[in-house]
Amino acid sequence: MRARVPRRRLTALLLTLLVLSAGTAVSFGAYLAVETGEDRYAGQLMDRYAAEITDAVTDRVARYGDTLADLGYAIGAQTDLTRDDFQRITAGIVANRLPGTSGIGFIVPATTAEVPAVQRFWRGQGVTGLVLMPNPAVAEHEFVIFEKGFDGRKEMHGTDMTASPQASAMLTVARDSGRLAISAAYHLLRDDVVAAGLRQSSVALATPVYTGLGTAAPDRFIGWSTMGLRVQDFLSQTLLDRGQGVVQAQLVDPAGTATVLADVAPGNRVDDRDLERHTSITAGQRLWQISMFPTSRLLSVTDRGLSRLTLASGTGLTIMLAAMTAVMAGSRNRALEQVDRATAELRRDISRREQVESQLREREDQLRYLAFHDQLTGLANRLLFYDRLKHALTTHARGGRHFAVLFIDLDGFKQINDEHGHDAGDTVLRAIAGRLRTGLRASDTVARFGGDEFAIILEGLTSAADARPTAERIIADAQEPIMIGAFAARVSASVGIAINQPGFGADDIIREADTAMYAAKTSGKNRYAEAGAP
Repeated sequence: MRARVPRRRLTALLLTLLVLSAGTAVSFGAYLAVETGEDRYAGQLMDRYAAEITDAVTDRVARYGDTLADLGYAIGAQTDLTRDDFQRITAGIVANRLPGTSGIGFIVPATTAEVPAVQRFWRGQGVTGLVLMPNPAVAEHEFVIFEKGFDGRKEMHGTDMTASPQASAMLTVARDSGRLAISAAYHLLRDDVVAAGLRQSSVALATPVYTGLGTAAPDRFIGWSTMGLRVQDFLSQTLLDRGQGVVQAQLVDPAGTATVLADVAPGNRVDDRDLERHTSITAGQRLWQISMFPTSRLLSVTDRGLSRLTLASGTGLTIMLAAMTAVMAGSRNRALEQVDRATAELRRDISRREQVESQLREREDQLRYLAFHDQLTGLANRLLFYDRLKHALTTHARGGRHFAVLFIDLDGFKQINDEHGHDAGDTVLRAIAGRLRTGLRASDTVARFGGDEFAIILEGLTSAADARPTAERIIADAQEPIMIGAFAARVSASVGIAINQPGFGADDIIREADTAMYAAKTSGKNRYAEAGAP
């Protein structure tokens, strides 16, 4: 009898230790599984916010660039530009439609020898009292002739922009390339009146202005349409809105001293490099970097405390089971009952863990869909389109077959968006997306690239001619009216077609299709053009 008592105690002790070990292992395993799911979910959220913020910045820059281009076309269309003409052209351009803009203007080039004649000419065009102030350090100047300021600060009429190396370099790039250019970060000349500690990092935008566009007369460069931007005012609200207060975002010009152009920092940043996201965009022929950082609010959205709750619950359950086993181990039957109860509790714990894992898998599926689809139209987004395009390049290269990329831009969409609001614009985009899906095969891909731009991959073609019927159908379908209440909205489509070629990568064929689309646009819109066609 005396021998049995120690043996029973030893058995009870061993059973208690076994329960402790098993419970600890299960709890820790559940903790690791839930924590891994939380990390994955947080990473997918950061990917989604990174894509939305990048698209928003790109769209915002494009919209300001379109405004400058329209201004340049209007100025170039004048046969005898006067101050009254400039004021009439810019009457509809107001500060509340262009946040962050210091003003818009028209700049003309002149050599030192031409300064007196240029000054006399523009005084005769209505700029009375104009005094050109050439920079004595250079022989070729860039003078502000007309300006519409939005901030009530220093007027720039007659200022030589060569006084700012960043602005002057940007004007040179715009003239040489014939396209929108954005300067390196600097302090605007008109901000000289502001205390140094209060000046924002700013940039300038410019597009070249030509006369003779769209006529038989030869195109002639006459100057630049320009815009000054205080970038923090320009983009801070966009970064804050798209980050929804759970992501900190920073826009940096990485060239030179890596100047911070805009910075929004809601909440408390979490030091987790695995969740940081960094993307780059090309804005006005200049590379910008967008960095995004998680905050404690984002982690709370991802149920970050669930793993710790799982561990605490599992640990508490394990301790409870061990204590019950030790207390009730006085007899074999009661010990067996305790084991049964412990087993049942463990099964329920496993069931709860499986439910949590099932919920995480459902969230992963939802996030995967959001990460690769446009939320407004339900079409594939830019990320999914690139993935499909790279797959098409690989498969068609092996089989010697062809595929086409169609790049589509809506003509007239900006006017609908400006005159009837973003809700009307969203209705148009959804309707066009539905029409683009019609008639495509299961192997084809249609995606929204951002704004009013769409792209399609047509696979299994024998030649470029096979893509033309689809392009013609898209153009015809786009012209059908879209009812927005009692208003019939009408847009058209300019389509660029590019066929894959040996040695082409994804960026190459997209660039070809984009170039072809712009050729269709400049040829009169509402038509298609093929890459490489004369």
